[in-house]
Amino acid sequence: MKHAAYFGTREVYGDMETSAKSLVANSDVDHVHFFIEDDEFPRQLPGIIECHNVSDQAFFPPDGANYNTPYSYMTLMRAALCHLLPDVDQVLSLDTDTVCVGYCSDIWGIDVSGCYFAATQELWMKRPGVQYCNTGVSLYNLAKLRDGKADEVMEVLNRRWYRWPEQDVFNYLCNGRIAHMPASYNWCPWVVKQESDRPRIIHYAAMKDWQGNPPVAKYRDMTWDEALERHDG
Repeated sequence: MKHAAYFGTREVYGDMETSAKSLVANSDVDHVHFFIEDDEFPRQLPGIIECHNVSDQAFFPPDGANYNTPYSYMTLMRAALCHLLPDVDQVLSLDTDTVCVGYCSDIWGIDVSGCYFAATQELWMKRPGVQYCNTGVSLYNLAKLRDGKADEVMEVLNRRWYRWPEQDVFNYLCNGRIAHMPASYNWCPWVVKQESDRPRIIHYAAMKDWQGNPPVAKYRDMTWDEALERHDG
């Protein structure tokens, strides 16, 4: 089964829905999980979407080092995925400012055996001995993260402040156990691209007014029925 996950506070529910519609329309994903602040989403969603209210989560207490950074506890919750989805061994996690523009079902086929996750390397950290990746689009090996690594990531996040919280800690603690993800699945200015990479998932990281981009508007205005008609499930 192919699982995907999004995390967000109420302020990004609209972006989350737009991104998820693009994923459903361009893949054969089986289950899409919305980790949100409410028991129910404010709009009707199709059965392929499952909402989880994590507003009363106990993984990241308010006095934790990164709880009140610009990246809310919802972002930190990626570190708890193996506990939030105890019966799932692999999940694709996406930022809410991502839009799928091409067929991307084969992203779940990336080999993460022996690795904690797959992601695309950051340009600014491209140097020998450093494997620093952008986690805006990540394929997590939840089965392996249950070996204690996820708990270690959460413990560090609660103890010490980081600029890019869960991204920094996942990279530092999982170095050497990160599988390569082609930049076509995380097409943004910050990642290392090869000539063979063609955008399938665009990540509008740090881009102002990204909602006005044509690919974003296409899926924002698309109905769920239209997205499901294109779905290869």
